[in-house]
Amino acid sequence: PLFPHSPTLPLPQNDFLRNIEPYKESFRTAIDTSYEGFAVDQPGGLEKKGRKKCESPSYFQHHDVQKALLKMDQHGLFRTDVTQPFGLGTKCAKTYVTRCLLGEEGTTYKYLGLRMFAHPWNIDIGNGTNTTNEGTSSDEGKEINTALNAISTLNQNLTGRTQTHLKGLEQTRQRRNYSSHPCIKGRAKYDVALINRMTNAPDLKKEPTMGKGKCSVSWHADSSLEHFSSIAVYHTIVSDEDIAKEEAASNEEEISRSTQKQANKNSLPVSNEATELATKWSIAMRVAHDSEGPGASRRGSNIDSSVINDSPAVAVSLPPQSAYYLLDDFNHHHQHSVLVNNDVASAGVRFASTHRLLREGHNVNFMLERCRVTCSQFHKKGPKLWRSEQLLLSNIESEWIRQFYIQGEGHKKNLWKYWEQPMCQLLNYWGQLEKRTKQVLDLLTNAAFARCGEHEKNKTNGEPPSKAERKQREKQKKALATVEDLIRRTAGGSNIDDPTEILYQPICVLLEERAKMRSLWTQRENEGVFKGMESEYWPLDVPFKFDHLDNAKSADKEVGISPLGGTSKQLTKICQELKMCARAFLSRDGNHLPAMKTVLVASQQADSTRSPEPLQSSSNDEKREGSVVKEKREKDKELLTKKIDEVKEPLAATQQTQETTKKTLKSEESKKTTEETPAIILIKRPRTTESDHRKDLDWKGWKSVKIGLEMQNPWGRKLLDGTKTIETRAYDLPKSLIGKKIDILQSKGGKDCVSGLSNVMVGEEITNAVQPIGWAIFARVEVYRYKGKFIADEKKHCVEQSSNYGWNDDTNVIYGWVVSKCGRYGKKRKKAKVLLRRMRSLFEIQRA
Repeated sequence: PLFPHSPTLPLPQNDFLRNIEPYKESFRTAIDTSYEGFAVDQPGGLEKKGRKKCESPSYFQHHDVQKALLKMDQHGLFRTDVTQPFGLGTKCAKTYVTRCLLGEEGTTYKYLGLRMFAHPWNIDIGNGTNTTNEGTSSDEGKEINTALNAISTLNQNLTGRTQTHLKGLEQTRQRRNYSSHPCIKGRAKYDVALINRMTNAPDLKKEPTMGKGKCSVSWHADSSLEHFSSIAVYHTIVSDEDIAKEEAASNEEEISRSTQKQANKNSLPVSNEATELATKWSIAMRVAHDSEGPGASRRGSNIDSSVINDSPAVAVSLPPQSAYYLLDDFNHHHQHSVLVNNDVASAGVRFASTHRLLREGHNVNFMLERCRVTCSQFHKKGPKLWRSEQLLLSNIESEWIRQFYIQGEGHKKNLWKYWEQPMCQLLNYWGQLEKRTKQVLDLLTNAAFARCGEHEKNKTNGEPPSKAERKQREKQKKALATVEDLIRRTAGGSNIDDPTEILYQPICVLLEERAKMRSLWTQRENEGVFKGMESEYWPLDVPFKFDHLDNAKSADKEVGISPLGGTSKQLTKICQELKMCARAFLSRDGNHLPAMKTVLVASQQADSTRSPEPLQSSSNDEKREGSVVKEKREKDKELLTKKIDEVKEPLAATQQTQETTKKTLKSEESKKTTEETPAIILIKRPRTTESDHRKDLDWKGWKSVKIGLEMQNPWGRKLLDGTKTIETRAYDLPKSLIGKKIDILQSKGGKDCVSGLSNVMVGEEITNAVQPIGWAIFARVEVYRYKGKFIADEKKHCVEQSSNYGWNDDTNVIYGWVVSKCGRYGKKRKKAKVLLRRMRSLFEIQRA
């Protein structure tokens, strides 16, 4: 109902309407009309709703609730949030209040761009370990679990009181409308409690509309809730005197008899100081239609646009241990804030336990079921399925996984005991969806190659195709048949001018969106607001492993493995190549196909007789794909490689044939003294697969084999002469190599961020390309998560800001390997027989 403006109902000028003279009657009228649905439970059982007051039993166990709140505060459960109110790519802001989320298992709450993860409140008190970290003692764990159970009991009591108030609201509406039809759509149920801890900080912003007081919590309507669901808030003020008494009581073995007697009565005397402090706090409300609920999309992104100025804004000060309710659709059409007066003196600590009912999509179990169903349908193909898979992949990465790790080590320690299993499951599903994306890209790319006739080439040149080539051609033909069948089924028999609009273009759009999302998340994780906070709030590295083989596995469950590139630039490049394939598919012109077939690398692994392409090196090596081997060395090796290929025998070749081959090679080598091609000593080249060159950080071989680190000239020299005391990389140093002597393999200067070495090198290839100039021992790894810190250490790592090895827009983290000892080798050094790349720029050295 509208507020009835009348000369008999005076309103204050440039101030909130309060329950004070001469505005008491106006205030009560506003509560009965514009703010219908607002109800209050006074402490001590004094119920107040509109004009009615009556004595009733106490509804809440005030002693248990206050003790629980103080214990949660004591154990560090309340934390500052870093929100992003206007979405990715906008400025982040630190909250003035500290918060903690409790709820049913798997619940989360998203507000202002941040997802909070709940402590489960239904816990066996005797357990004491469900939600505590490894460093928490059993007694502390029991204290926390007892506190969480107390909030669960409070939730049950608030649910019962909400049901009573909803019945009263329905009766009021029925009387006004002269109807007996049900007029309440919401239900009395809560599955989560967001608890705010507030103090009167001096840097709080002034309330913007009236300029009266400061905003501890800004104007808002609660988001992510089930439509028409009510909100219940238990509110109390704790003074310094109350905190001192509780701390003293917690140090005693038992609570005094008098206090226990009061607890049994579910009451807790409120100190005079706390009662006085309560007058400094207010809940302000204003009418703002469609702030939330089914019609919220009509108001746009400006929260102030829906405010109705004809209805007076009100402010209510409640005593400690009271509760208030926003019933049914009240949250849809009203906004509220929490105010504190301008007095910078202590206003005590205000706790507000806000109980809500979330939509089902905010429970992790709902997301895990979506993932399970989606992954169980991988045997099916089609543009609609692919679109739903890509949307789900982006959702669990951006809305769940990255949201968890951006909140820092302290957040993880508080919650990991419960959230370990669901987070590891999400990471696993993320990896499956990334692998599925690779399969879809391979299918579309192979179809484009086949449609351009690439699989028919080289059939008439007189040389039979190799096994790997035959397998690839067959795969391309099958891919083309599958894609053409999908186009026919999707088109429903009608002709389509551009069939790529059905399959290729939608995937390109989704990949571009994900590339942009990852770039914006990188910016968010490097926001300057984190620099002024304690290290436990700094964003953690998200446990993704990109550019890994399709069948790669890890002993660590807390990891998501992807066969694709992970940076924004890499995804953009994949998308560009897919667009080229789409153009080639439409034109049947092979000239439109991408020159670098990065999405087909997996198919090349079938030919185990050929060494895989070398991986990249340096600080930004994950940002480039493939490798560049110097043209001159390729020419020098061309003749020998051709001759080796000519005399290769299958695995089942006889020993006699192999001996004949060796004699032939030796004869060829003896004649090469008169040729331009330099002599190369033939050493048996180890046969390797791609996985041999992509070992994980926890590979057991790090402990047993001799390791060398490739460093381009002049970086290796600078490290050994002491100029460079930190070696920067885009990847971590395996823990087994910390404190272990590592050879420094200096390669010739080449392109930045690109390795100059092949994955497998033998004999003279090593001598011509790299020199072992010394050794180094790394004591630890300095992790740079912020640009400022990286630049500050420039004298230590010698990487200038303008360098390609430096911090750029796509940089998320750089690892600094700190040198503790180093030394140079003399001229007499036993030569390496074989170099095998084991991970990035780390090589296994096999001596002659």
